[in-house]
Amino acid sequence: MAFPVHSEVTRTVQPVDGFGTARLNPSDDIVAGSFGSWQLIYEAGDRGLAVGARLRIRTDADTDWSVPQFLDPTADDFMTVQSPEGVRCSLQVGGPKSLSLRIHGRAVASGEHITLTLGDQSGGGAGFLEARHNFLFEVDASGDGRSVILEQSPCVAILGGDAVRLVLVAPSEVSVGEEFRVLIKAEDRWGNPASNFSGLVRLSGDGITFPQADVSFKHRSDAPLLERGVQVVEGCSVNSAGDDSPAVVSIHAESGGLRGVSNPMVVTNTPNEFRLHWADPHGGQIGSATKIADFFRYARDVSGVQFVGYQRNADVISQSDWELQQQAERELHEPGRFIPLPGLEWSGRTPEGGHHNVYFRRHDQPVRRNPPAEAPARIDPESELVHIRDVYQAYRNTDTIITPHVGGEHSNLTWHEPTLEPAMEISSSHGSFEWAIREILERGYQMGFLGGSDCYTGRPGDDRPGFQQRRYAKSSLTGIYTRDISLDGFFEAMRARRVYATTGARIVLKVDSNGRWLGETFTTHDVPSLAVDVVGTEALESVEIFRGLDLVYSHHLPQETIPDTVRLIWSGASRMSSYSGIVWDGRVSFRGATVDRCETLRFDSPRSHAESVEGTNVEWHAWGCGYPMGLAIHLTDVANGELDIALDSQLITGPMYGGHGEKGPPRRIAFAPADRISLSASLSELEKVPIDLDLGILDRRFQVALGKQPGPTSTRFEFTDANAQPGVNRYWIRVVQSDLEMAWSSPLFIDYAGASH
Repeated sequence: MAFPVHSEVTRTVQPVDGFGTARLNPSDDIVAGSFGSWQLIYEAGDRGLAVGARLRIRTDADTDWSVPQFLDPTADDFMTVQSPEGVRCSLQVGGPKSLSLRIHGRAVASGEHITLTLGDQSGGGAGFLEARHNFLFEVDASGDGRSVILEQSPCVAILGGDAVRLVLVAPSEVSVGEEFRVLIKAEDRWGNPASNFSGLVRLSGDGITFPQADVSFKHRSDAPLLERGVQVVEGCSVNSAGDDSPAVVSIHAESGGLRGVSNPMVVTNTPNEFRLHWADPHGGQIGSATKIADFFRYARDVSGVQFVGYQRNADVISQSDWELQQQAERELHEPGRFIPLPGLEWSGRTPEGGHHNVYFRRHDQPVRRNPPAEAPARIDPESELVHIRDVYQAYRNTDTIITPHVGGEHSNLTWHEPTLEPAMEISSSHGSFEWAIREILERGYQMGFLGGSDCYTGRPGDDRPGFQQRRYAKSSLTGIYTRDISLDGFFEAMRARRVYATTGARIVLKVDSNGRWLGETFTTHDVPSLAVDVVGTEALESVEIFRGLDLVYSHHLPQETIPDTVRLIWSGASRMSSYSGIVWDGRVSFRGATVDRCETLRFDSPRSHAESVEGTNVEWHAWGCGYPMGLAIHLTDVANGELDIALDSQLITGPMYGGHGEKGPPRRIAFAPADRISLSASLSELEKVPIDLDLGILDRRFQVALGKQPGPTSTRFEFTDANAQPGVNRYWIRVVQSDLEMAWSSPLFIDYAGASH
């Protein structure tokens, strides 16, 4: 569930020249993920509503809610409408963002009411899943197509639920004696700060000094939402560099049993020239520009990232929105601590280049828009750049960086401007897209790899997918090695490609070749060699080195097989485009073994779930995109265990409907039947040879193997490529942890000139 960063709650709307009022009942704060019933009540103003009049109720899409249905009153999300006698209403749901109501029969007189019940429970349904917090009423009182938006709208705050875990965020690099801050978040099951969390928590860590080990959380209903469930402890320090083991901070609550551990901290005796920081350069966007400042505060105060970009689709940015965004970027610009990245998202259609993020090294730059794609009409034709080639032309030789990505539309890599585009986002809340890495390498582009959230929920740096059908993963992050936390430092590191992508875990990844950093291009007569350092947040499963498209080295990590655990892993995407997830439905049945417990791996979406049935079966329903996900099933009585697996999958697509289907709007998520699998195996067979089924398209595969004991959480090694050929060799690293979190390094571009004689 989303956590809207909005603290001022408007309960009712005042009249706008006689167009009426609207209110929400009840208007109390709502706990994320809760079911309930709410009424949106419209009272006609002096103008009334003529036959043919239209009410359109839109939301700002910052939170997740169910889509209303009208068929089954006994089911969830049932919606009804009550109108005055003689007034007939037709309702049309326009997707997750809007619904429209039209007046038939007779006109609505001044003072009469129309009531929409969201989650009508009179038929036995559970109700509606989390109403959105802002409802914009657009009134076409005459039915002539001319409408106004009521000045204010019903609004309600959505709060985080009960705490289910404690999360600690610490810097990934510290030097001995240097003071640092630790961010503590009590988190609900949706990833929100747990607004009502209270109690004492205690910090601990070998070799770490805390100004206060005990931290008190107090529930304050009058506190701003961003200050609930979150605490920061300043002035921590590490006493010595010690051995090669990273430092970690642990936490436990005095009551309730909640525990947590921080990301690993690499400790050095003196600060390095380039230090690892964390960025969400594509933090996404929100519906109302009035909340951009809170968007940035969430990234800083809740997610604990140092750099974040607010990337609004350029065609919907009004001039007033642009001014509010720039004001927030300036006000929250704090070198040494936190940098909002000035910019926008040029959101052209894929045939014209697709979505690209644009970043400015200077504040107060003019906005340049794409032709309407999201917007219903052109805002300023003079500011439009029609094609990505026009974008390149407009920003060439300026203090600007552009990064392609896979978002609402995927970037078209037919076009590339090396002087502007140092890297591409290859992982986000849309999924992970290794096909983009391959396309970059096949085209010979010298680009690094980025991770971001691209979220719409106001939670940059730490977003989670909700029940809407357009997000399939939690947010990714970019590890960035900068000289300092500044806008100049960000630009210098991006242009040098000292960046890498992760699926959100703060995995430490360093790669160099004789002092050359990841992302660099250089020429050498020496046989290419790499030094690789990885510090994981969990046990490492694989660390692989690729030369271009070829896997040239897989580092050995000692891991012993667990005979009483079966691991099922599946992965892949539906297509090389946006909205390319897969829904996996499956069942595994055991004979001669009993299911003790089932552990899910990368079940990011709340739509995903697994359950044990009668102790012999496990069934699952899982949504994913690109990244590996799966189950670790722990068994008992496995001496002669056998298993049968049945799997059915559906491909997610996001086709346009309109014209010939090549353009929209609208766009709707659709499903197509795909791979179906049936297989059997014995546990003794799996111990000898795991099953790995290549399903043939876009890395779609299904794997069955016995579990493994956790391996090391860190590794350091060197690799020399004796088979390197003269020319540019592009070396990049892929890391996979036992929890299936991943990292991808930007390539090193080593121009091997051959051995000198």
